[in-house]
Amino acid sequence: MPVVAHQFTQDIRNPTLVLVHGLGSAGTIWKTLVPQLVESFTVYAVDLPGHGEAPLRDDEEMDPRSLARAIVDYMANDQGVESMHVAGNSLGGWIALEMAAVAPDHVLSVTALAPAGLWHEQPPRKFPPSLDARILAKISQYFMKTAYRIPLLKAIGYKKITHLWRELSFESCRDSVIAMARSKGYMPMWHGANGRRFESVVPKKVVLSVIFGDEDRTLPEEIAQEKEVAPDHANWIVVDNCAHVIMWNYPDLTVNLIKQTAKVA
Repeated sequence: MPVVAHQFTQDIRNPTLVLVHGLGSAGTIWKTLVPQLVESFTVYAVDLPGHGEAPLRDDEEMDPRSLARAIVDYMANDQGVESMHVAGNSLGGWIALEMAAVAPDHVLSVTALAPAGLWHEQPPRKFPPSLDARILAKISQYFMKTAYRIPLLKAIGYKKITHLWRELSFESCRDSVIAMARSKGYMPMWHGANGRRFESVVPKKVVLSVIFGDEDRTLPEEIAQEKEVAPDHANWIVVDNCAHVIMWNYPDLTVNLIKQTAKVA
């Protein structure tokens, strides 16, 4: 399975941190966090198959557990990394939890930021909830500077993701639009997760933090934040006045949460 990771480091001897993006995103979503994270980690920002710079093959198994195994194998075989901390957002948070389940001897800690998969009930859906944002991204990628300045277009693209959509920077919007518009793996990864939920067992030796914003409109509490689905030893944290992509709202806090989780491990 083709996975690509972009390495950032100040000292290759620092512990490894693998960052996993969500559906229709790319490793670039972590860009604002990297300068602080490299002070403590050697960082690998992953592009999942059909996202960012990673190619997509026709025969890919794109369910979260298969993607988790692919990342672990890639880190071992291509990067020579056998021990790692992991952080992921949205579907990437679900994949990060699966990494702890499939490779508990190699994954030291997981910081799951608004992870998908913790449904109360999850019947199959016909279309992903972000499909309208994907359509808009395909159109607006060609006139981003203009689209960013039109409140209606910015609201259509981001209002479902964050109530703080007005505060998003041009760089964050540009990177997310390009990633979404060009993500050939968007529908295959959606189909791989559709109708499933997180059901794997994570040994207690893997330190886990599950973090949601209290204003998450993508995975709201009444639908997708079931504590009983998460591993029972996970540290469950709720961030005030925060939406789905926590890194956009509170980058400094996100860095600290990742560091704190890794420190416990």
